[in-house]
Amino acid sequence: KDYQDDKGHLRVGQDDNVNLYEWMDTQRKLYHGIVKKPIMTDNKIEKLEEMSFCWSLDGKERAWYEKYTEAVEFYKEHGHIRVPKKINSSLYNWIESQGKRYKETKGQKPLSEEELELLEQIDFPF
Repeated sequence: KDYQDDKGHLRVGQDDNVNLYEWMDTQRKLYHGIVKKPIMTDNKIEKLEEMSFCWSLDGKERAWYEKYTEAVEFYKEHGHIRVPKKINSSLYNWIESQGKRYKETKGQKPLSEEELELLEQIDFPF
């Protein structure tokens, strides 16, 4: 929680904070049953989900959720997700990419049902 409060996100790389990175990796493995102890309680799961913790073990999927979380924060602050490229080119490019995925542009992986539902929650401009 301190890291998120300080940085505004939970995109923790090994270079940022190796102990936190490894702790988060262990939480994901506990959640998926790869590691059995200590037991992952419902309360702990709920608290982590309140912080938009991504449970995915897949790095690409986690990256999508991290960018989505960034888009949600922008949406909360501005009431839209029309991010100017000059303000945040990385988020701008991610949003452009989601639009192409929605339109199923050649060479783009289509949006999953879950991704589509999440984007609709922030009034994504399809």
